[in-house]
Amino acid sequence: MTAEKTRPAATGIAWLRDKRILLAEDNITNQMVATQMLDALGARVDVANDGAEALEMIEVKAYDLFLIDIEMPRVSGLDVIRSIRKAAAPLCDAPVIAVTAYALREHREKISEAGADGLIPKPLLGIEQFGRDIVTLADKSYQRGVDADTPTEEPASADEGPVTMSVFKALEDSIGPEAMADLLGKIDIDLGRAADEVRTGMAALDKTAIASATHVLISVAGAIGAADLQRLAQKLNGAASGRVQGDLPTMVTEALDQIDGLRAFVQARIARAKG
Repeated sequence: MTAEKTRPAATGIAWLRDKRILLAEDNITNQMVATQMLDALGARVDVANDGAEALEMIEVKAYDLFLIDIEMPRVSGLDVIRSIRKAAAPLCDAPVIAVTAYALREHREKISEAGADGLIPKPLLGIEQFGRDIVTLADKSYQRGVDADTPTEEPASADEGPVTMSVFKALEDSIGPEAMADLLGKIDIDLGRAADEVRTGMAALDKTAIASATHVLISVAGAIGAADLQRLAQKLNGAASGRVQGDLPTMVTEALDQIDGLRAFVQARIARAKG
């Protein structure tokens, strides 16, 4: 962490310029969205592909701020946060922010108990909003006695088809049409793989496979504002993991239908971009 002690709120999103940020995120789509936004804000970003890699990178390089996904392989985001808070100064004093689609009360409590300064829910709602949310929560890291709250802005209801168009357009405006077309191509591939894995898992009654596929689905759907699919994938993930009760076959059928609808939307946008 640098020696500069300027309070984030004093300069707003300009505080992020030249800040060294470690983004720990296992989903390639979310890596792409977040890094492009952070680049636009002037930050210097390194990406860890999972929690174990994040811990290795923390050992060899100093960072000003950490953005941590919660559900990651090998080492969870919660364990990464705990490790940072247990470390010696100045590492333990750095702002640590969870960036996750898991934003229910039970998740917020666990994230707060682990030592995060707060969380930013996925999907990310544009460059400036992302920057403001980071600065707001980073500012709270200078007030350790104050509980960090999640940014309260919620995505609008997804009543415009498979995605909330305000969220989709904000992302498109943030990263530009060329990057958006590239992102949509990756999302289409991810959606297809997730659907195949959910079908295979259901056929084999393999709840672990369904839970793994829906973890990816939560991130991918959230990235472009497919709020209905994101919520359904969260419920399906909970049912497959045994955390909540639910009619697994019915939820799988509904999820596959929604994936088909979202893929049709994504493919149409890709075709429009090429045309």
